[in-house]
Amino acid sequence: MENCKVLNVRKVLIGEDLEVKDNANIEICDGYITHIGNGFSSNAESFTSGIAIPSLVNSHVHMLDYAFPEIGIDKTIKELVGDPNSLKYELLSKQNEKDLINFSLNFISNSINFGVTTIADFRELGIFGSKIALDIKRKLKGINYIILGRLEKNEFNDKNLVHLAEIDDGFGVSSISTYSLEELMKISEIFKNKIRAAHISETLKQNLKKDLEFFMKYLRPNLIIHGTWLSDDELLILKEKNVSLVLCPRSNLWFSTGIPRIANAIKLGVNILLGTDNAAWLSPNLWKEMELALLISRLQDPLSNYSKEILKATTVNARLFGTNKIDEGEKSNFIIIDGEKTGILRAHDVYSAIIKRGSEGNITYAEQPRILA
Repeated sequence: MENCKVLNVRKVLIGEDLEVKDNANIEICDGYITHIGNGFSSNAESFTSGIAIPSLVNSHVHMLDYAFPEIGIDKTIKELVGDPNSLKYELLSKQNEKDLINFSLNFISNSINFGVTTIADFRELGIFGSKIALDIKRKLKGINYIILGRLEKNEFNDKNLVHLAEIDDGFGVSSISTYSLEELMKISEIFKNKIRAAHISETLKQNLKKDLEFFMKYLRPNLIIHGTWLSDDELLILKEKNVSLVLCPRSNLWFSTGIPRIANAIKLGVNILLGTDNAAWLSPNLWKEMELALLISRLQDPLSNYSKEILKATTVNARLFGTNKIDEGEKSNFIIIDGEKTGILRAHDVYSAIIKRGSEGNITYAEQPRILA
């Protein structure tokens, strides 16, 4: 017998375009949305000031960093996270497996409080790190945990690469200097039906090395992280090749690497996503990420309003990780935020209001994501 329930909401953002529907009832059966109707149902749980939006997608994190928050705040990005001779890798090598799992689960629990149910994790520590991530994945319910692993240089061979592809959802390349072109071509071949991601042009130095051109030729990525220094011509390549771009503005500002060209990326039609990046220095609070992205876009293009596009970046745009929209026939994977006390229901622009006035403290309903004992 079907397990069904109905929720009444004041507003709901529907489909790929986040179309606003007022005074709706949402029927959910066995975890899927079976009907979105007009008006309030008499036999429903009511959120009469609630606004239903797709749950949030954090498209780029380094979760293992959560083991050492705020370490080395006086050090450069190269000193902190440069692969492999940096403080981060020194500290990770000293962590035991139990602690790494517990810290990761703490990060995920914190993310859930922010309404995040999809997390794409760049995994360090080679096959060992990916196996830990797989153990974590088995402890989760209602969380779409995407593992983007890598191989350490001393374990790189065809056998290990095939094994990694059996564990992970994709491969995450740290930088242009990590692998040879032959190794990148091998990654591209073995992960041809999976996610192929890379940090690209996070710094000006990386951009001057033509790292986008190099990766597009040998890795053929479908997901790019940062792209802080990409030119308009380079951004157009991403659009033409259908490559998604994960922007991490808080990380870029913290590490003093630059200001991402958010307005340009949006105007040029790039499929943008947002990520909180390194968990040691940035919390998994995507609400902060969205608001900063919106503010930067307003600085770059005065009086513009890219709020819908930025909200899409944390909800419906991450199709590489699976669909994440509110629509009939889709999985029930949404949150409800309070629209009355936040002022969102009175707002003249609902999208910018959600970004600036929504937060973890205003989430009144979520579809029961949890960590299993």
